[in-house]
Amino acid sequence: MPTKFALAKLDMAASDGAPFTFYFDGNGKVTRENGSFDKPVPNAFSLVQVQDCPYATPLCESVCYVHKLEKAEEEIHAAYRQNSVTIKKILENDVWFWSGVYTFSDWISKNCPKGFRWHNSGDIVSIEHAVFVREVCVNAPSVPFWIYTRSFPYILPLLDPLPKNLVINLSADKDNYSEAFRLHRRFRLRICYLTVAGEVPYDLPDGSVIFPSYELRGRDLPCPTDAPWWKFISKRERQMVCPPDFFGQSENLRCGPCQKCLI
Repeated sequence: MPTKFALAKLDMAASDGAPFTFYFDGNGKVTRENGSFDKPVPNAFSLVQVQDCPYATPLCESVCYVHKLEKAEEEIHAAYRQNSVTIKKILENDVWFWSGVYTFSDWISKNCPKGFRWHNSGDIVSIEHAVFVREVCVNAPSVPFWIYTRSFPYILPLLDPLPKNLVINLSADKDNYSEAFRLHRRFRLRICYLTVAGEVPYDLPDGSVIFPSYELRGRDLPCPTDAPWWKFISKRERQMVCPPDFFGQSENLRCGPCQKCLI
């Protein structure tokens, strides 16, 4: 079943009157309890793939799912481009920064109280951006937030201290795994591991999540578990695999019913 998308426009006037426009997006997989698989609500803020992923690895750039979305969902991707320009602009000015924080936290609290994801596309682009993310979480304390990030040099502002309502997932693959593992050991953060060739680190920590690339999912087979990759990995590793990604998304197989990345 094709993934359903949702989009909401937010016009903001900063406290000094400067106008800005943002877009919040959502899709059937990530909407959580804010909506359903068939009727998602916008509950994410996204940027441009690769361009706004300063610590993307060669592997993740090569298989990024947003490349296909850019062609298939032009309106959604245009919103990502608008966000890319606007967020960088407001980070340049303290007045605009705090207007953005309060506007985001208010909108999120009212429109997606069951959960908000940072960056379906893109990543944290600077220290100031990391502070912005943290402050929005602090100012919307009743909303659960989650993020996947490869911007490891910008992790510390999120942890100073870590908001109780923010879950940080370290996005890793064979190109940056050693660095992700060090951060996991230091801060007890979850690793979300992308495998393209089927490799899984022998020391992948308990509680990690494995995201198989599309080619490994066996979607052309009568049953996904007939995929050679699935048969090769251990029982422990199978328990780490993202169910919506591997088995196919549905009302019961999406973020929300699945809690692997959310707690």
